[in-house]
Amino acid sequence: MKQQKTDRRSQRTYHLVSAAFTELLLEKPYDEILVQDILDRADIGRTTFYAHYFDKEDVLNSMTEQTLELFMYQIAHSPTRQRVVPSLELFEHVYQSQQQQFRALMRGHAGEHLWEALQTALCRAIEPALSTLCVEKRSPPIPLPVVSEYLASAFLTLLKWWLSADMPYPPEQMESIFQQLALPGVWAMLKEK
Repeated sequence: MKQQKTDRRSQRTYHLVSAAFTELLLEKPYDEILVQDILDRADIGRTTFYAHYFDKEDVLNSMTEQTLELFMYQIAHSPTRQRVVPSLELFEHVYQSQQQQFRALMRGHAGEHLWEALQTALCRAIEPALSTLCVEKRSPPIPLPVVSEYLASAFLTLLKWWLSADMPYPPEQMESIFQQLALPGVWAMLKEK
């Protein structure tokens, strides 16, 4: 993305473009969206668009970065840091503030971009949490990078299903489902001698 400007008009442009792009992603595949579609939906001129973005890929990257930053903020500032995955906070975050953008970004090419970034970031957060749970200085039977990949994948797959099913269960129930499905094997593995 070009140098992000912080003045009011620029912030308005970023908001209009993000909202327009989100709506378009919900309506049709990423590959079918043209910059002109974004301009028309956001009701901005071509010069204004190109003053802020290089192309539609740049808009996608910007939205992915913003979504990832908000997601990682939830992880870093979770009041229950002793848990391996702050799944309740993440489900609540998506439920309360990011539904449309996550739904839009999870489709097709756009989704690959976001889910890969979320997978990497979540693994980086999970592995240190797992390390602190290994109180004895011994190696667990399964390497912690493998366990963190497993937990991140399990969480993100459940999150993706929840979003595509129009969130049929509240965040608290989804957190409970995740805890029951994904964590018993991890706890058993950590207790093995």
